[in-house]
Amino acid sequence: MPGIRAAALPAVPTINLASLVSGLDDYLRARGADPAAILGGAGLAAGDLTDPERRVPLISFLRLLEICADELSDPHFGLRFGVQYDPRHAGVVGNMALASRTVQGALHTIARYLPTMVDSAVYRLEIARGMALSYSYYVDPLMMAYQQKNDWGVAFVCNVIRHGLGEPDWAPAEILLPQLATESAAARRERFSLLRAPVRTGHAWAGIRFDAAVLDRPMKTANATLERLMRHYGDLQLAGLEAPADELARLRRSVAQLVVEGDSSALRLAERLGWSVRTLQRRLAAQGLSYSDLLGEVRKSLALNLLENPRLGLAQIAYCLGYSEVSTFSHAFRRWTGKPPREYRSARQASARPEAPAASDRRA
Repeated sequence: MPGIRAAALPAVPTINLASLVSGLDDYLRARGADPAAILGGAGLAAGDLTDPERRVPLISFLRLLEICADELSDPHFGLRFGVQYDPRHAGVVGNMALASRTVQGALHTIARYLPTMVDSAVYRLEIARGMALSYSYYVDPLMMAYQQKNDWGVAFVCNVIRHGLGEPDWAPAEILLPQLATESAAARRERFSLLRAPVRTGHAWAGIRFDAAVLDRPMKTANATLERLMRHYGDLQLAGLEAPADELARLRRSVAQLVVEGDSSALRLAERLGWSVRTLQRRLAAQGLSYSDLLGEVRKSLALNLLENPRLGLAQIAYCLGYSEVSTFSHAFRRWTGKPPREYRSARQASARPEAPAASDRRA
């Protein structure tokens, strides 16, 4: 199925925070929360929200959204903040998308220029049987483990279409998300109310499905002059993004993408790179690796990261890494580390807890 996607990007994920959460400090204050404390908990400063040129680690953004949800006791924070977010605040990407002539042009703009906002994101638009599928994912499945970010992402794309069409009540046919934590019936009803569409889970990415006829509809916000100016600036930003350092880094990133997509075979990697399988094997041999070595190395790295997220169960982690059974994942993890994943996670969590004061300290 033909589609469009962003090119491979840097190995160290960063994000232009100001373009994604403009106004977050005011939003938090209005709900009785302390923005400075929340930002500090995510390793961020107030200037990170306002400086349009500053990039911060992507993981800080993911943690920020989760901390906001916890502090506000709002499991739907990502949705609630996302549905009220004006795409015009989203820098080059948001303004260029709204200035596009058609909905399809807007989504193509997001696909091409999303890396200027989030440099490890991949966006696709696919059309089949009269339905359009718009979705995004990250080259590291770790990023998909953060539900608030997934919710924010689908809300953002819906908002671009709603603003562009001038139809605030527009809704897709369905929302597609990675596996959610168990939700109550009331929570599911609230999610439906916020998204105005049914939700299906179990995907390796977050996206929306809607009638393909919408793609040709004109954007009421179209502005050819603004679109040209934004495109010029966006091209300069893309050109300034760092390229992968070497071929092995590129191969690792490509394998991570395939793990997310659910087909991490050597043949699929060769096709993605435009090589034959023999060429792939030869280049890996030059690095002292086989394909199974590379795949295992990538899966191990991803598994170690995913286990740091206490919200993820072992079944979800196994699914993210392409294992059909938890037992298969556990066997592989024990081979990599000498420990089963549950024991490894428990040890990591124990080491992260502050030590209790010694008896002499307590008596002092």
